[in-house]
Amino acid sequence: MTAQPECLPVDYGGPVDRPFESFPYAALEGSVIDRFDAVVRRFPTRLAVQDSARKLTYTELSAMANDIAAAVTRVTSGRAGPVAIVLRSEARFPAAMLGVLAAGRGYVPLDADQPIARNQLIAAEAGAAAVLSAGGLADHVRTLFPPSVPVIDLDRSERAPGGDPRPAIAPDDLAYVIYTSGSTGTPKGIYQNHRGLLHDVLQFTNALHLDPEDRLSLAYSPSVIGAIRDVYGALLNGASTHVLPPRQLGPAGLVREIRARGITILHAVPVLFRRVVEALGPGETLDGVRVVYLASDRITWGDAVGFRRAVRPGVSLYVTWGQTECTTVHSHWFVDEAARAHGEGFPAGRAVPDRTVTIVDLAGQPVADGEVGEVVVTSRYIALGYWRAPERTRLAFPTDPADPAARVFRTGDLGRRRSDGLVEFVGRRDLQIKLRGHRIEPAEVEHAIAKRPEVADAAVLVRRSATGIPRSLVAYVVLSPGGRGMLPRHLTALLERSLPRYMVPSSIIVVKELPRLPNLKIDRSTLARIDASRGSDVSDRAADLMVDEVAKVFEAVLGVDGATGDDNVASLGGDSLQVQNLVTELERRFSIVIADDLMETTPTIRDLARWIAAQRLAAEQQDAYEREPGTS
Repeated sequence: MTAQPECLPVDYGGPVDRPFESFPYAALEGSVIDRFDAVVRRFPTRLAVQDSARKLTYTELSAMANDIAAAVTRVTSGRAGPVAIVLRSEARFPAAMLGVLAAGRGYVPLDADQPIARNQLIAAEAGAAAVLSAGGLADHVRTLFPPSVPVIDLDRSERAPGGDPRPAIAPDDLAYVIYTSGSTGTPKGIYQNHRGLLHDVLQFTNALHLDPEDRLSLAYSPSVIGAIRDVYGALLNGASTHVLPPRQLGPAGLVREIRARGITILHAVPVLFRRVVEALGPGETLDGVRVVYLASDRITWGDAVGFRRAVRPGVSLYVTWGQTECTTVHSHWFVDEAARAHGEGFPAGRAVPDRTVTIVDLAGQPVADGEVGEVVVTSRYIALGYWRAPERTRLAFPTDPADPAARVFRTGDLGRRRSDGLVEFVGRRDLQIKLRGHRIEPAEVEHAIAKRPEVADAAVLVRRSATGIPRSLVAYVVLSPGGRGMLPRHLTALLERSLPRYMVPSSIIVVKELPRLPNLKIDRSTLARIDASRGSDVSDRAADLMVDEVAKVFEAVLGVDGATGDDNVASLGGDSLQVQNLVTELERRFSIVIADDLMETTPTIRDLARWIAAQRLAAEQQDAYEREPGTS
């Protein structure tokens, strides 16, 4: 390995004056267990892990991990593969992670609260040598894994006799296989070694100046990459990690526990942090917190406003951007609100140490600052590849021509580098669409909606024709308390002031909440199913013959099926030429005259049906009046 400096040189506005003991590059030449054992010897009685039922000191955590390591060694003798962990978020999950590593194995963390079908896919693909679980979950696990895979029940396993020799663990040995969230498609297993895991802890420690006095929140599921920092950032520095499951506690419970536990590093996805801010009482702040760390989803300047309301002066807002493949992030920064002067978009940061971030065009060539391109990350410390998929790994993680020890990963994210050097996330390359001749990134539309003060949450979907061609954009919106009473048409009018007309969603649907995965990211697969179900509901047409007649004209002219009363020309994929054809056919069918400015408002089928019915009623009344005796 090339010699490295002992302390990272740049914190990007972080706590540079806070005394701490830097995480040394020398630790990367050992294992996670080497570092943990050194911390245990140094801080045997300090609190290490706490949940609602358990408090474990470093000595107690080490003993539990050693018992688990002995049990893993016994049942996996002669068996190849990592060890799966299926537990709910609790204090024994970090102990299981450490125990598997101490046994010389890598671990595969599964979230017991995830859908059974997803966990079955992981169980079938992981090739686990054994499974760690507890109590009733252990019985459930036997339905996920083949009968030949032994299950270690932490509630029933016996204490191991002391003195069992540990296997030698090298820095390049497998540490974990973490499966992506699987919001779309089949989950992918991404694997990493001890060296890569330790490097992530190194840069996290040195950026935030972590020390033994810190108390880190563990609000992420231990099965996702974000939890790596909450667990190992604490346990490899003598600090403590505190299990705070959001679904069990709720926003008010989270506020209570954050304050009661004295949390100093609050790590959350943006939507969870927004709920925490909303749950604070008048004048109440998160007093003990010194850093709020937001990641894993789109962040807006509105989050910075909420942050300032929720914390004391002098607290830092730390933001990162990354993927599981990047172990864990490639860009970060401590938010300086002066950066807003360089653009409305919220920056994702600058490259973390020992990673290079390049923005390239379709040909792989770097683009100029300000231009949108794909984000490419190069480093010795990104993931090793996709588990049990060598060809996919070869294609996705090619060797860097300039450094044979480094790998290159094309993230699929689109970004732009600003004039101040910060990079903004724009959207996903694979979600970019071409709609009526215009290239559109749905995430950019989503961002424009989400930054409105009237909006608490938003998701933008692409509606497609039966042949898969993009037909229109639809937005699902959760209104903020201050936006209650706002109608979709009001929000449409506001968006038309900031977005080109072709980027304004043809339909905006206000909902109470968006479906979310256990890690609190938007569940876009479920939302797409909800939208598809909504789009195919034509029951309202049967109840209103005029709506049904107008819908039939729309379907015939635009060449679509399943039009609903809430659809309009845009939502059904029509263009300006088809509008003229539609007007002609409606005028012929209903014997009316339609003014040009009416269609410019893109009325829904239901609105148009009501207007036509009113016009026909007025015409009938006029005819009746003219037929009365004595009228002329």
